[in-house]
Amino acid sequence: MYSRRTAFRRITAVVIAIMLAIGVGLGAQAPAVQPTQKPLLWRIEGTVPSYLYGTIHIPDQRVLALPDVVTKAMNASDAVYTEVLLDQDTVAAAASAAQLPAGQDLPKIVGDDAFNRFVNIMGKAMGGGNLAPGMASLMAPLFAKLSPMAALSQLALIDYLPDLLAGRLPLDMKLHNAAVQAGKEVGGLETLQEQTDVLFNTVPLKDQAKAFVAALDEVEHPKPGEGNPMKRLVDLYLAGNLEPLAAELDKADPEMEALGKNFQAKLIDDRNTKMADRMAAHINEKKNRSYFFAVGAAHYAGTTGIISQLTKKGFKVTRLTPADAASIARKPAA
Repeated sequence: MYSRRTAFRRITAVVIAIMLAIGVGLGAQAPAVQPTQKPLLWRIEGTVPSYLYGTIHIPDQRVLALPDVVTKAMNASDAVYTEVLLDQDTVAAAASAAQLPAGQDLPKIVGDDAFNRFVNIMGKAMGGGNLAPGMASLMAPLFAKLSPMAALSQLALIDYLPDLLAGRLPLDMKLHNAAVQAGKEVGGLETLQEQTDVLFNTVPLKDQAKAFVAALDEVEHPKPGEGNPMKRLVDLYLAGNLEPLAAELDKADPEMEALGKNFQAKLIDDRNTKMADRMAAHINEKKNRSYFFAVGAAHYAGTTGIISQLTKKGFKVTRLTPADAASIARKPAA
């Protein structure tokens, strides 16, 4: 079962990883905040252990405050793999993938009214609540080339625009950059083409338009007491429990059930299988190399999740807590 609201959450799960990287440079450091006491961190046991880290693809200051156990696990690893390789070439290609083909534009797909609403929402968010004179006319040509999915992702991140404008990086990009600076091997468990094919080509444009308009409605008219759905997901992520997080993502009504089954299978389940297979291949091919796999938290839960799939392949996977930091030591790589 699926709803427009659930489509909003599911769609952004992948696109945020791509879109946050576009045009975001190194900038202000986040102020000190208390790291979560329940990081989504697991150890793949072995003579040379590897690690799984559940991420959320946003620049929330609380998310970016890494517990010592996470930092130690990453420092002890020889290679850091994110969902896609987050180098400059991939970021540039992601910007192109987010745009519509020549001859198409967002106003034609979603309608002029919805497009103008979107421009006004983004302009006010960028202007601190006020749409500066001339801002809409400057932004409209740029936004007109975005696909509905890419535009929808911007709505999902509306509360994080101040962080982005301050140059604060999303968690996955922060981990990638730290690995590069430390001289570690970096890589991706998927190609950008594989990821964007799922995001931009699975759902017909007319259904993308429906999800986009639903997201506009949600931003403009949030239900009383619910607040921003991304903020709720962040709170659940920081609480460190996979099941409530998965349940929030799965909230649904029958309205978009047919779309949901196909899209969820491709966006989550199929990609879980692919990433688990590739994790296992890396570990088995280089048994003396320690890997730190950083993948969105939604990919770990349930019987089709990465943890379950790795367990079925014979790996022992153990959840770690901040108290386990002392047990992490670097092993020599072959």
